Amino acid sequence: MSTGTIQDLEHEECRELLQVGRFARIAFEGSDQLELLPVNYAYADGIILIRTSENAGLASIVERRFVLEADHHDDTFQTGWSVVVRGTAAIASREQIETFGGRLPNSWAGSEGTAVHIAITPTELRGRRVRSYPR
Repeated sequence: MSTGTIQDLEHEECRELLQVGRFARIAFEGSDQLELLPVNYAYADGIILIRTSENAGLASIVERRFVLEADHHDDTFQTGWSVVVRGTAAIASREQIETFGGRLPNSWAGSEGTAVHIAITPTELRGRRVRSYPR
């Protein structure tokens, strides 16, 4: 058995952790059911950028409620963190895409159809860090 701690993270630490992460999950209301999909992302200047195709279900977050969760865990040391993002999504502008330079996210799965970048502007960032202490 182990004991541990859960610590709420400050807003700035959530932003810092989003910058080091590259993989997240996004949950949203699909056309007939809830969806949960893995995404590659990039974070800069307060914007999360994801890439998808214009005809993919993920592109519908522009019109729907969603939540994005990025995390990391270390099984060896039994530590981890999680950052949950709620916000608004829009098709990224050329200026937003240029801000990311060579750090644009790339879909591991590829995509059929025209690629689009979606810019997520967080309105809420919440995070937690967990640490386990073996007995």
